Amino acid sequence: MKAKLSIVAGFLVSGLLLYLALRNIDFSNLAAIYSRVDPVYLLPFALVGVLELVVRGARWRLLLKPSNPAVGVLDAFRLETAGLALNNILPMRLGELARATFVSRLFKIPLLTVLATILVERLVDVIVLMVMFVAAARLGGITGGFLEYDGLLWALFGGVAAAMAALIFADELVSHAWFSGFFSRFPRLRSLFERVAMGVKGFHSFKSGALILLFAALQWLLDAVNFVLLGFAFGLSGVIDIYKGVALIFAGAAAASVPGMPGYFGNFELVLTRVLVSWGIAGDTAFAYASYSHVAGYLLVTLLGIFFFYQMGQSLGKVWGEFTARREAK
Repeated sequence: MKAKLSIVAGFLVSGLLLYLALRNIDFSNLAAIYSRVDPVYLLPFALVGVLELVVRGARWRLLLKPSNPAVGVLDAFRLETAGLALNNILPMRLGELARATFVSRLFKIPLLTVLATILVERLVDVIVLMVMFVAAARLGGITGGFLEYDGLLWALFGGVAAAMAALIFADELVSHAWFSGFFSRFPRLRSLFERVAMGVKGFHSFKSGALILLFAALQWLLDAVNFVLLGFAFGLSGVIDIYKGVALIFAGAAAASVPGMPGYFGNFELVLTRVLVSWGIAGDTAFAYASYSHVAGYLLVTLLGIFFFYQMGQSLGKVWGEFTARREAK
């Protein structure tokens, strides 16, 4: 029942946000704007999008490597893309659980360790994206919006950085003299901490840790490049530069943090439209750009991910069946 209520609530939230994004839109003008989009930019958009997924896979592989060196970049790329595709289709971000389960089975890595790597991915994303956003805002002269809450943003940054540090040094905490006696009395808890610690072993090497952060920055930069490419497609190249592309990535990530339907339709359109309007872009054009970029990225990731997903002998029904079976077992 809780799962069903969460799913319904997500659809209701996204529906409300989509209504707010659409309520002042002239649909006849919207169709005309879409018809003027230059499709020549879709090919580089797709190529950059695939490269961004490869970079994501390379980063995840570095996090998984200490647990099993046999995991390759191609393996991580395919599984990461499949997980993102499932997030776009199934509720409650089940794609994350699904890809963790697949990796655990295929490469004999404890499920908790794989989940720890995914948690680290999210924490690294927040840290790197916040730094990039602040840098882009200063270099690009961007004001207002999220920057009006800079105190809250830095508090969030500090909290995430502290959580990241705690994960990185989890195994040192377990073996420290202050805690070793406690964990010796609770061997199962010690085993749990050790499995979590394996998910962050990639940061115990300076080279590996630096590459993880570098790949995270490159991943978000490629996303920003795609926003710039679509700016050219919409004739907005004079407004949307690489700095504003980074700002749009940050806005989209913030929108996705609000619970919503799979794919976060409504969340994404409302937030990006408001940001674009604040830069002087007309409301109809802003919504057209936001929705077009969202749908283009959604289709690219979902179609490619589902292809990999079925290539691995899986199906949506099988994943949903496993999830419901676990919920019923609890």
